[in-house]
Amino acid sequence: MRRLRAWLLRLGGLFGRARRERELAAEMESHLQMHIEDNLRAGMSAAEARRQALMKLGGIEQTKEMVRERRGLPMLDVLLQDLRFGARMLRKNPAFTAVAVLTLALGIGVNTAIFTAFDALVLRPRPVKDPGSLASVFRTTPGETHGWFSYADYIYYRDHSSSFSDLSLFAFGMAVTSSDLPATSPEATPRIAGAVGFQLPQLLQGGAQPIMCFFVSGNYFPMLGATPLLGRILLPEDDQANALPVVLMSGNSWQRRFHSDPKIVGSVLHLNGVAFTVVGVTPLDYLATAASVPDLWAPIPAKIALGVITRQELENRLVPAGFPSGRLKQGVSLFGAQAEVNVLATQLRTQYPEAEGKMSVSVVSGRNNLSGLDPEAWAVVAAAMTAVALLLLIAGANVASLLLARAAARRKEIAVRLAVGAGRWRLVRQLLTESIMIALLAGALGLPLAGWMLHLLIVEIAAALPSFWGTIALEISPDIRIFAYTLLVSCAAGIAFGLVPALQASKSDVNSALKEEGSAFGRHLSRSRLRGILIAGQMAACLVLLISSALLLRGSQRALKIDPGFEARRVAYLEMYNPANLHYSPSRLLQLNRDLIQRIAGLPGVHSVAQASRGPFGGIRWVPVSPVDAAPSIPGTNGNEPPVAGYSFVTPDYFGTLSIPIVRGRNFALREAEGESPVVVISEATARRFWPGEDPLGKRLKIGSEKGTTSFPGEKGPFVASSEVIGVARDVRSMDLRKIDEAYVYLPLSQTHRWTSTLLARTEGDPTPLLPAIGQEVRRVDANLPVMGAPLYTMISMNPYFVVSRIGGVLASIVGMLGLLLACMGVYGMVSYSVAQRTREIGIRMALGAQSVQVLRHVVREGFQPILAGIVIGIVASAGVSRLMAATLFGLNPMDAVSFSGVSLLLGAIALLATWLPARRATGVDPMVALRHE
Repeated sequence: MRRLRAWLLRLGGLFGRARRERELAAEMESHLQMHIEDNLRAGMSAAEARRQALMKLGGIEQTKEMVRERRGLPMLDVLLQDLRFGARMLRKNPAFTAVAVLTLALGIGVNTAIFTAFDALVLRPRPVKDPGSLASVFRTTPGETHGWFSYADYIYYRDHSSSFSDLSLFAFGMAVTSSDLPATSPEATPRIAGAVGFQLPQLLQGGAQPIMCFFVSGNYFPMLGATPLLGRILLPEDDQANALPVVLMSGNSWQRRFHSDPKIVGSVLHLNGVAFTVVGVTPLDYLATAASVPDLWAPIPAKIALGVITRQELENRLVPAGFPSGRLKQGVSLFGAQAEVNVLATQLRTQYPEAEGKMSVSVVSGRNNLSGLDPEAWAVVAAAMTAVALLLLIAGANVASLLLARAAARRKEIAVRLAVGAGRWRLVRQLLTESIMIALLAGALGLPLAGWMLHLLIVEIAAALPSFWGTIALEISPDIRIFAYTLLVSCAAGIAFGLVPALQASKSDVNSALKEEGSAFGRHLSRSRLRGILIAGQMAACLVLLISSALLLRGSQRALKIDPGFEARRVAYLEMYNPANLHYSPSRLLQLNRDLIQRIAGLPGVHSVAQASRGPFGGIRWVPVSPVDAAPSIPGTNGNEPPVAGYSFVTPDYFGTLSIPIVRGRNFALREAEGESPVVVISEATARRFWPGEDPLGKRLKIGSEKGTTSFPGEKGPFVASSEVIGVARDVRSMDLRKIDEAYVYLPLSQTHRWTSTLLARTEGDPTPLLPAIGQEVRRVDANLPVMGAPLYTMISMNPYFVVSRIGGVLASIVGMLGLLLACMGVYGMVSYSVAQRTREIGIRMALGAQSVQVLRHVVREGFQPILAGIVIGIVASAGVSRLMAATLFGLNPMDAVSFSGVSLLLGAIALLATWLPARRATGVDPMVALRHE
């Protein structure tokens, strides 16, 4: 208690300082007068009495300092003193302060922007009631840690678990069609997205429109504590089999599509031809546990009403349904919940060994998305943070160079302080305080700069995505984590880039500085290793960023030029959005397809129209395949299981439309396609895999499994017990642009028995001008049918590796160009300062007969040496980084000579120019003026 009281008194001593100083001065004067009077009474003279009194007190100022230390906080006093002095010094040189703050603000701002995005996507708590008690439940199998649950499994865990007060299910999302919305024209590709190579399929003109609908269990919103903006939320009774079809509209869709009409509640929307009643509206940007805001939320049984899935499929344990999340009961921990679900998982494995034999369950925190990140996502986060850290390194090295130059200008001040007794570490602390103040000012400027940059990025991304994909709603307003991160980065940058200049400045030669021998100090500075290290570090970091961006951009550009093995430039890709769910009769759907093909084929410039169950790019479907009455040459990835192959149902004109030659055998005959005969065309790789060195024609394949296979919810894979190989098609790259499909089979598609959503139209030239006309024909056939269209080659931009490569390359280029700008500014500034400091030396050289060319060569050589060292270090570092990016380069050599040599030469040329410009000024020095220069 006594110690606490002493600390409080010391803390109180920081306030009312002027009054306390007056009282201390009066008290000291009183003691001094008392001693003087005693000495006068002892017979001393007045002067001697005062001298003896001062000696007895030990010095008034020393005594005052002792009292101040006892009643105050000396460290805090010194800190405040350093802060006041630092502020005066920064105000004294506003140009230096502005340049240093703006340079460092750019690096801190970019770092904060990336962390803000990470915080919004991963770290920020979900916008629901008490997010800390939420838990996410995942199904784990060998090779997968964040798997889905079947609806039957979810019901079992919901009804038998006692650890959760409620367990809900987020059951995926899908686009549904509605003809109750106003017709729209085709959406234009945003300029920036188009400029960097992204061309997503867009909705063609038509009456019906796709809108995004997320399906959830009836207890989902009550569990999250959701409050509607209008009407009510979805409730558990909406899950009942006999419940009326209802939907909950998002505030974003209500505002964008219905202009915030309050009469929307109770109105009817026809989705896939079924009437649904709108029961409520959520608040604007309400995400719940989703990644984006959909147009609508619907109960899971609505899938049956929409025709997406049957009741039997919904209850099938092999059909994926969604991801459960629950709210833990009070007092129940994640470990307790995990122990209970382990018991329930064991029970399911015992009861259903076929469906649940390799399954286990994990329970993780659902407070945010942190637990849902997989290693690949962490790799992307690490790459982004490393790139922006390199930019901060470049900016910090620039600031360190400025601090070195400023320390040289303050050499006399530092020498005087050292001469009168200031310790070196006291000076280092003062200089560090100034550098930290610069960094804090930069952080204060970088924080709003980060918000502005991120806002622009989100706006452009949102504009690039089709509206029916949902609305991006990231909360990027600064929170405590963002403030703490910015403060931490600012302080770390201030210390890291201010410490070495402070140590260098505090080693000033007192004698030479006091005699104003500036040139000696300048020569020491120009020859110091520190200057070279700073420049070399900037060059190396900049080169790593630029070479990485060049590799990624060249890799993604190579993807656009890769020959996929089929015609992609003169083919239009058309996809009908969920028309199978319009509740048309099978005969009407098939007639719809035939009418569309006939009308599109009749358009001028269209050569042929083919039909397929999936497009040549994306939409990957796998099916087990194995030779009949023979063991496969290559086993499956899981040992005894048969290998798998990609598959597609195609019409006979598919190969001609895409210019895929049949290298052996023949194509499907029309009667084989119409009857879906047990025949198959395989790829060359499939023939090599199962019958190496043999003729595959006439061989037989077993395709699929008697138990059925599901690539996607509600979709059944094919099963043909024995299918004859009648042809071998040339290998293509449809499942992965980086390599030839390892195995692929083409099955006959009957236009009179099987409906598919994909059409491919072969055109005379670029199909883009024909898309509006195709949209008009679609509308004439059926105004309720939404159709997406795009040139086939643009579908490459949907490839995940292309997206990572392209976005990574663009962002690395932006960061690299900023780094290049800062690095060249640093080179220019340091060489300029070196020339200015060596003016007298240069004058002497020229007075002794040195030619201008010799002086220029000497200055450029000294300035370019650390640049060259940095380029060499950067090339070595880039070689290591490029190996890590090999998977996203689409076959481009990680040591691509064009990227490495081109970027290195470009950086070297720009750095050489930044060195030559100030060096050129050195050749104009007047020797007489230089000899008088201080």
